This record gives sequence, structure tokens and C-alpha cells, in this order.
Amino acid sequence: MPRHPFKKILVAVDGSFHAGIAARYAFAFAGTFNAKLYVTAVITEEMEEHEEKAVAAAVAKVLDEATDILPDIPSNRPPDIASNRPMDIEGVLLKGDVIRAINRFVRDNKIDLVIASTRGPHRDQRFFVRSVTSGLMSKLPCSVIGIKVTHPGRSIRPKKVLVPVIGDGYQDKERADVAEALHGRFASSLSLFHVIELSALSIKRLDPQKKERLIASAEKRLAPFMDELNRRGIDAGKKIVLGRNAREEVISEASHHKYDLIIVGATTRNIVKRVVSGNPVEEILRDTPCDVMLLHFNPP
Repeated sequence: MPRHPFKKILVAVDGSFHAGIAARYAFAFAGTFNAKLYVTAVITEEMEEHEEKAVAAAVAKVLDEATDILPDIPSNRPPDIASNRPMDIEGVLLKGDVIRAINRFVRDNKIDLVIASTRGPHRDQRFFVRSVTSGLMSKLPCSVIGIKVTHPGRSIRPKKVLVPVIGDGYQDKERADVAEALHGRFASSLSLFHVIELSALSIKRLDPQKKERLIASAEKRLAPFMDELNRRGIDAGKKIVLGRNAREEVISEASHHKYDLIIVGATTRNIVKRVVSGNPVEEILRDTPCDVMLLHFNPP
């Protein structure tokens, strides 16, 4: 088995249904990685007493759910993951600005991974830009996973998962860690999806031999990630298409084939760039017909 980098995980909750889904995913990751899980909520200065009590109750509710989640494990879960192991979990209430309070806790406790839901749209119709999740990805020294819920009924059990892949080998092991958690906990079926971007005219003029060479080159780039998944016992599907716009092809694929979840990545460069130009991640969050898991990895 690979050595997992996530030994301490924090999930941020606020009492919303979306945050509850993020907590369910956190249970899956903590179980797969044998990690300590901190269920965290932040009491801000502007909160009234009843709101503070609601925040504390949200943490307590997630802790209660953690005791009920262990028996609900697929029969085909890998045998090296103990199904009866008690979860190492702790509830924490923080005070202050949400991002600053979580940032301080992450640094003080050497957290490896933070999981949070991203909701919207905001007043400017954006799901991600200027959201708490976006701020966490920009400020925290650890990896962050953002969850956007589209279909509540399917969020607990994502059976069909689409993984758009560039094929550059960037953080293949970390993405495989996430795939392993989903496959092990939910028996998810994974499909890698790669888009060869060409203009409409180029696609029209493309001869069969050139097309074969392009696809063969793409398959070679995807091979390291496929191998990483195979080493973990994950037999993922693979699809390579030609298209004018990768984002549109991803959304179309997810829609036509009824996927439950898309896993996409966000680099620090993309998070900064989003303010001054169009953001493909924002567009996928807005237009996708299924749930989205947004990955932002920082080295441990």
C-alpha cells in the first residue's frame, strides 16, 4: 500500500446540508488514511447567542453521525482497510474570522488536509471566487478539498466518478489517494477523461493517421496515473476525445453519461489568476450537472 500523506484532517462545518456532505467525505478519507479527524466550526464576532449554539450543535451532530457511519461499508471494500476500527475524531470550536481561525488551527496542529463545502451562487453568481473555500485554498499551508453539492440524494454515494486528466503527471499520487478513498468507501467507479483541444477546422481536416498519433500520445501521458491507480487495485476506465474546449467537453460528458461526481484540480496559480480572467473551475462549478470535488494540493 502507498504511504498516505494525510494523517490529520480537518472538516469545516456550519450546520448546512452541504457541510454535512463534506463531513461524510471526510469520514471516508479519515478511514482510508487512518487519520485523525477534527470536526471544526467557527464562532464569529457577529453571531448572536442562538447562532453560537447552532454552530456547536452542528459539530455535535457530525460527531454523532461518525459513530453510525462505520457499519455502512461496501462488501467489496479492500481487505486491508479495517471496517471495525473506531474513528479517531474530535470536535473543535474556534472563534474569530473563519479563514484566520482555521489557518491558525491548521498551523498550530500541523493539519495535512482541510475539507469544506462551497455553496452559491453568491450575489455575482459565482460559486467559488471570493468563497470561504477559495480563501482557504489561497491561505492555508496544507491541501484543501472543496465540495460543491448539486444532487443531495446522490452525494452520499457517488457511484460514477469522472476524473478529467491533463496527463502531465502533476500530483498523480495525491489524486490517486482521493480516488482510493472514494473507491474503497463508496465502491465508486472511476473514469479518466482527457480532451485533446483543437480548433473546429483542425478537427475537420484531421486525417485518421494523425488522429491515431494524437490519441496514442495522450494515452502515453495518461499511463503513469493509470499505473498509480492500478497499484492500488483500482481498475479505472479511460476516454480520450477531440474537442474545441476542454471545459465544455467535461460538462457534456458528465451530463450525457449521468456521472455523480467530477474531480477537478486547482493550482495556486489558477486561484490567483481567476480574479483577472475567466476561471474554468468557476464555470465547471456553475454549469456542471453533478457534484464537484475541487482538489488543491500542497506538499506535506
